[in-house]
Amino acid sequence: MLRLPDGSEVFVRRFTTWLAVLTSMTLAGCPRQDLPFDAGPERDAGAGPLDAGAGEVDAGPGALDAGGPEVDGGGGGGTDAGAGTDAGVLPPGGSTPAPAAEIVRTGTGGVLLRGTVLAPGGPISPGEVLIVGDTIRCVAASCASDPMAAGVTIIDTHGTISPGLIDGHNHATYDFLPEWVPDPLRIFGSRYDWRSDPMYREHVRPESEGGTSSSFICPATKWAELRSIVHGTTTMQGQSPNQACVNRLVRNADHSHGLGPDRMQTTISGPCETALNDTARATLVSNFASGSTTRYAIHMAEGTTGTTMTTNVLREYECYAGSFRATTSLLADASGTPYGTGLFIHAVALTDAQLTEAAAMRVHFVWSPSSNILLYGATAPIGRMIELGLSIGLGPDWTVSGSDEMLSEMRFALDWAQTERQAAVTPERVWRMATLDGADAVGLGASTGRLEAGYRADVAVFGRVGRDPYQAVADSRAADVRLVMIDGAAYYGDLALEGATAVNGDCEPLDACGASKFLCAANTPGSTGATARADETVESIRGQLRAHLAAGYTDSAGAMRAYVVGPDQLLDLVDCSL
Repeated sequence: MLRLPDGSEVFVRRFTTWLAVLTSMTLAGCPRQDLPFDAGPERDAGAGPLDAGAGEVDAGPGALDAGGPEVDGGGGGGTDAGAGTDAGVLPPGGSTPAPAAEIVRTGTGGVLLRGTVLAPGGPISPGEVLIVGDTIRCVAASCASDPMAAGVTIIDTHGTISPGLIDGHNHATYDFLPEWVPDPLRIFGSRYDWRSDPMYREHVRPESEGGTSSSFICPATKWAELRSIVHGTTTMQGQSPNQACVNRLVRNADHSHGLGPDRMQTTISGPCETALNDTARATLVSNFASGSTTRYAIHMAEGTTGTTMTTNVLREYECYAGSFRATTSLLADASGTPYGTGLFIHAVALTDAQLTEAAAMRVHFVWSPSSNILLYGATAPIGRMIELGLSIGLGPDWTVSGSDEMLSEMRFALDWAQTERQAAVTPERVWRMATLDGADAVGLGASTGRLEAGYRADVAVFGRVGRDPYQAVADSRAADVRLVMIDGAAYYGDLALEGATAVNGDCEPLDACGASKFLCAANTPGSTGATARADETVESIRGQLRAHLAAGYTDSAGAMRAYVVGPDQLLDLVDCSL
């Protein structure tokens, strides 16, 4: 019997709408499945372009787009994330809130964090992380012997210190929209089914009408990145637009990440679609061979049923391998040497034989269980993928059908695994997918994703503790996130820590469900110039999105129409019902 995880927030919020679908599936004798899917939006002519066209392949490295004219929608709404408690509808599993962080000493030249440290080799408790500039200098039970520790600021976090989370897959420009619930309720066969649904198209129209204009792209992407930061994420593979305004908050694994050249290409096209014909593949394999592209992110086998030749998810692996509809393999060269560049998003319908071959071809994966389960009633065969030793990251996909952010996705994964008796999906394994393994999957594992000397200081501190520190991370909500640092500077955290850690003096107060926080959006490090829109505050970004939702659109007859998602439905940075 297929069930949604009893402890997941998405299950709780959508119980009344999805129960009917799941009940009908159970009555029909639907078997247990553990297949994965990213619900990632597929752009076609009716939905509007995400890339420059439905089939366009991201060319990889390149200059930042100068963007379009700036539009500041003004104010609107407060930065208060809302009332209530962020403790969740269901109780957290096995951790408790930690005592408040303390600034032991105010110094200069760096910061030393104390707490339970989640190092690559296992937890260090008590442990210390010494950060000097943008780099981690020491990770140990004590860093006192390091001469650079002598005069730094010391913070006893009393919490759990982790690498910043890595969002392995998202669609950032949609993440101001609330979840979409199909009417009539149903499970879809593949991503090619739901994207033609008229109600879905109306739900996402505010994004498709926004197009590639910087007046929409900039606030929409920044909003998604701010939500990510608030929940402990420091890097996102978000199908992000290549515009200067986006180069300033979380690291973009697919464009502006500040960790060397951009070596990721992405596509919205499926492996069997015409856009990935042999002519297009010739350019790709040239990039693979030269090393200019080390990751090629593609939606793979997202669903459980096949339709036409171009939209048959059951044959997409064959298309990618060059044995169906194309003759050029994207897995290996003519001698059989693996490229090792594939980043397969979802992979719900892959067979055991295909997974085994993918392991030999050094393919990387991203698991998006919440979106997969809710759209297709199935997700990737994650237990087998773990058994094969595959490189697996984690990503919530998007807010339209997946979790709102990474912490919720981690909890969904764990709750689903418990329900489906997937013993390999442990709190530590899910944490690894969201940190070390996720960084490797998106191609940035040499610089970020772990607490290790010499790595960039992308750090998240969670104010929960327990016998299992990995569970303490997953149990955390925005109110529990004590500090989020990128390159050694804090972009979010407890208000009491702002003066000692914040990236600049332009941060704003944020009420995270009763917890006083600071959040930094304006004038953070990144691109400069008019198109960078560096001075936009949290409130300005919120105001622009509300104005966009209030403006509506012009239909094909020239009449003004209201969006079905209005300004009061803008998805806030923190959902206190989770």
